[in-house]
Amino acid sequence: MYGWKEKIIFPEWPSIASKSLVQSLKINQMERRDFLNNIGQLSIFVCAGSLAAACSKSSSSPSGGGTGTTIITADLNSQLTSIGSSVTKNDVIVIRVADGNTATSFHALSLICTHQGCTINWDNSSDKFKCPCHGSEYDNTGSVLQGPATKSLKTYTVAVNGNTLTVS
Repeated sequence: MYGWKEKIIFPEWPSIASKSLVQSLKINQMERRDFLNNIGQLSIFVCAGSLAAACSKSSSSPSGGGTGTTIITADLNSQLTSIGSSVTKNDVIVIRVADGNTATSFHALSLICTHQGCTINWDNSSDKFKCPCHGSEYDNTGSVLQGPATKSLKTYTVAVNGNTLTVS
C-alpha cells in the first residue's frame, strides 16, 4: 500500500489521490543521506574558507608608506639628540641615523618581524634589528640582512617641522 515515508509525511491522507500527490512531491524532496552529505560539504567549504582567511597575510603591507595618522611625536630639543638614539611607541621605532633636524636624519620602522610577526629588538651597538624568534636581521632602513625573513620592515613617513618630529 503506502510506504513508510508517505505515512510519516502525510499520515492523514489515506486516499489514492493522496498517493499520486505524495509521489509528485517526492521529486522535490531530499533524502536524509543527500541532506547530510550537502551539510557535510558545506561545513568543509566553510572551514576551508575560514582556514584560508586565518592563514592569509594581514591587509597591511610590511613595506612602504605611512598610515596617515600621527603615531609618534618627538621634541628634538630633548629626544633623539644623538645618532643611534631611538623612541618607540605602539610597535613603531624612530631612529636617528644622521646629524641635523631633517626628515632624512631619521628612520621610522615597524618592530614586527615580517617572517612570523615576532617583536624585533633594536641593537644600537651593531646598528641593526634582530628577531629573537628565528634570527632574522634587518639594517636601520628595515632591509633584510639575514633570513628567514624575505621582506623588509614596514616603513613610516617622518616629517620634521622646526624641532618637532612626527611619524605617520
